[in-house]
Amino acid sequence: MKKGFNIGLVLCVVLCVLSCNNNPQYSDMLDAQERAINRLIDENDIEILDAYPANGVFKDNQFIILDNGVYLNVIDSGNGNRAQAGSTSVFCRFFVKCLIEWQYMDTTTVDYFRNGTEPITYVYGASSPLYNNNTASFFSTLLFSGLEYVGDSSEVKLIIPFHLNGNNSTFLQAGVPLYFSKVRYRFDPK
Repeated sequence: MKKGFNIGLVLCVVLCVLSCNNNPQYSDMLDAQERAINRLIDENDIEILDAYPANGVFKDNQFIILDNGVYLNVIDSGNGNRAQAGSTSVFCRFFVKCLIEWQYMDTTTVDYFRNGTEPITYVYGASSPLYNNNTASFFSTLLFSGLEYVGDSSEVKLIIPFHLNGNNSTFLQAGVPLYFSKVRYRFDPK
């Protein structure tokens, strides 16, 4: 009888501890992400296209969902020079906004075009940036998804769902999707 009481007491303690866990579950984070992305789509009257436009021209509010799950809108396709995997160095500047508020950042847009900020420097096709600087926390190879469709001196918009980021991403762990309202790719002229 005493043994049964001890087991019951241990089970009660375990259930109390588990019920007090304030960490969101992965499914809750996915639901919050879906609501945040849908809110962005609704507030900006975004149209999701079924395919890349045949003429390559997007309206300001048109996006496609790439095979990797990233949403893409092409603002300017650039000068026609395309990145070569493993050899093209790309400088990337952007405006970014967290679609869900979290402990390190609210939902205001952060400007990495302003003076004093360094671009992300990346060799197209690599798994990490060349240098870690103040923008490195936003680095993801997904940030360069647009380079399959655009070239040097191009500009795109991206919506990157958190669950697509790599395991080491702060945004994956926090469940925060990102909206890049402007991403500029410039190739190193070396």
